Amino acid sequence: MKILKLKKDDVILVSEVEDASSFFRRFMGLMYRKEMAEDHGLLLTPCNEIHTFGMRFDIDTVALSKSGEVLFIDKAVPPRKARKKVKGGYQMLELNAGVCDKLGITVGDVLTFVE
Repeated sequence: MKILKLKKDDVILVSEVEDASSFFRRFMGLMYRKEMAEDHGLLLTPCNEIHTFGMRFDIDTVALSKSGEVLFIDKAVPPRKARKKVKGGYQMLELNAGVCDKLGITVGDVLTFVE
């Protein structure tokens, strides 16, 4: 499994982001996990819509364009929900609920991922 770092303005915000770019990794996502570490995330590529069926905790979801621009943020999405498709979305970043506010991630920000 490839681990990435999430950066904004050359500052590392999240030190461990799982790269879910294979079919199986995207399919499994965060299903059936009991929790996720605070400094951890999951990046689904390609992806422009998500669901939280099979999940056990709330998450913040961040829809990103191909250039890494934040298009939409859905905060504290509870388990067993389906979210609508985000127009222009190419990636979805999943973080623990409340992390977007804590890190100051807002619509229009440009996020990058590095190894």
